Amino acid sequence: LLGGSAPFGVTLVAMGKKSASKDRGYITATEWKVDGGGYKDHSEGLPFRRLPFNCCAVSFLPFEDPVCAPDGTVMDIMHAVPYVRTHGRHPVSGEPLGLKDLTTLTFHKNGEGRYECPVLNKEFTNSTHIVAVKTTGNVYCFEAIDELCVKPKNWRDLLTDEKFTRKDLVTIQDPQNLAGRAVDAFAHVKKGHAVPAAKSDVRNASNVNQTAVSADVRRVLDKLGTSDASTALAVGGGGRKAQAERELAAAKQAAGGGGGDDAHKDKTHLLKGPSPASHPLDNVRFRPGSHTWNTDGETAHDAVSDAEKRRKAGEEKLKLGGLYGGETKVNAMRTTGAGSTSFTSTVMAHTASNDRAREIIVRNPKKKGYARITTNVGDLNVELHCDVTPRTCENFIALAKVGYYENTVFHRSVRNFMIQGGDPSGTGTGGRSIWGGNFKDELTHLKHDGRGVVSMANSGKHTNGSQFFVLYKSASHLDGKHSVFGNVVGGMETLAKMERAFTDARDKPLVPITIEKVEVFVDPYEDAALLEQQLSVAKQEKEEKDIKQRVDALNPGKWWSNPSGEAAREAGDAPVAKSGAGVGKYVGVGVGAVEKKPGDWNASGRGNEDQPGPAKKPKSGGYGNFDGW
Repeated sequence: LLGGSAPFGVTLVAMGKKSASKDRGYITATEWKVDGGGYKDHSEGLPFRRLPFNCCAVSFLPFEDPVCAPDGTVMDIMHAVPYVRTHGRHPVSGEPLGLKDLTTLTFHKNGEGRYECPVLNKEFTNSTHIVAVKTTGNVYCFEAIDELCVKPKNWRDLLTDEKFTRKDLVTIQDPQNLAGRAVDAFAHVKKGHAVPAAKSDVRNASNVNQTAVSADVRRVLDKLGTSDASTALAVGGGGRKAQAERELAAAKQAAGGGGGDDAHKDKTHLLKGPSPASHPLDNVRFRPGSHTWNTDGETAHDAVSDAEKRRKAGEEKLKLGGLYGGETKVNAMRTTGAGSTSFTSTVMAHTASNDRAREIIVRNPKKKGYARITTNVGDLNVELHCDVTPRTCENFIALAKVGYYENTVFHRSVRNFMIQGGDPSGTGTGGRSIWGGNFKDELTHLKHDGRGVVSMANSGKHTNGSQFFVLYKSASHLDGKHSVFGNVVGGMETLAKMERAFTDARDKPLVPITIEKVEVFVDPYEDAALLEQQLSVAKQEKEEKDIKQRVDALNPGKWWSNPSGEAAREAGDAPVAKSGAGVGKYVGVGVGAVEKKPGDWNASGRGNEDQPGPAKKPKSGGYGNFDGW
């Protein structure tokens, strides 16, 4: 057998060193499964495709404007709205789903651009338990909600302080439920529903350079030759994203209070009467004649005069507001130059002193500001880029805090472009800054890119006042001409309502859109002023302490050499020196000393040094003087 081939069924055994370790009378399960005829699992080795938390469940791409279904499935609004409108089904579970059931989410990013919990600053990963509050759309980690809301029964949003219930908590990602994010189990993957994409063949077949036109024109060109060409821009432009936002807002508005986000909002403002500053006749374009009512009476109404009154009221608020924008300080390194000017000029008044120059305090904070613009159609939450455009944001925050924007109207609204306001007169020609007139532009890297960008309105270079505008869509032609200082981070439904408002020939809304108030939640300038005040008080106290120590160092006789005298001096009972400059002028007049009268005897039997004692009596008896001897 060793010299030839082995017969069938006989296994040759290796000879030599360590041969006993391989000489066994059985085979292992792995050998039977791999080399033998055992069962082979064909699914083994296939990758487990799990959808990351920051990707859309429809397109599988990282989302930019996330929305979620009631079960916590996150999608991008540009893919979620077309899919739900077309199929009416949940893309993952396949259950019925409507646009009114979608909730807009707000993810927060850290300085590195990664998603994190805004309360614990914990960075989100694929293993983080992530939840969202349905009423506000804010996204947190589960630990923050569990420790700060669930356990203490504090059912209020951690950022906006709005009320919510346990049913409003939506689980975005549960690391214990990996099967819920398996891509192969998604309903639209099994059914083969295609993701909406751009029509590249139409773009290539067209003679127009579509890369140089806007998204609205591209949509029209894509629909040429179809029945949808005439209605491509019927609901407004702005690209697919803006159209999806409008459709989502319209669906929620049509649903009313039937399960949408509006069902949990406070509607007590609907019971209030009209604002006293907005008269019903502000929209009348003619002055009524005397045959209707007395136009010269004290109660006569004139829209122009009322607007002027509101403008003057805003000016008075600005003067009496005590704004930190007008704070000044003395610059010890510079003078006014009045002395040298009067010496060399024949026009200036003569003066012999040069006073120190006073300069306006300029603060450049390093963090963002946040404000809420409350209108009669809803709220707009605005993030202010105080760290990028400090002067523009300071002007807006200061005007808002003195009520300069209260009861003003948005005097211009252009669909597919922007809405403008901030003028107390309501005409578009008024308004001023906190520094008295206009201030310079702050043109930075911020661009007019996207819906909700807040920028300053002007009439030319360096003519910024109080007016601002909010974009309905991107407007790159405004870059380098207007100062971008904020962005709408909440209230896109309100912005959609503003865009749908009907306007006249001058783009003024027929139904006034009024700014009721502007609340500032985070003011970096006030925080900086408070910090400066605290540092100034601490510096003054330190200087006073140093002066006291220097004075005490020059005065000998501290408490260790004269304890009673130091205590008496601090108590106001310091001894008074007697007349004369001799030694011991303070002796006997200390605290508790009794004044001695002439003739008094002291403890040693001796009288006072200043007065003679009593006369001594002659002694009687004795030997005499020996004169008798």
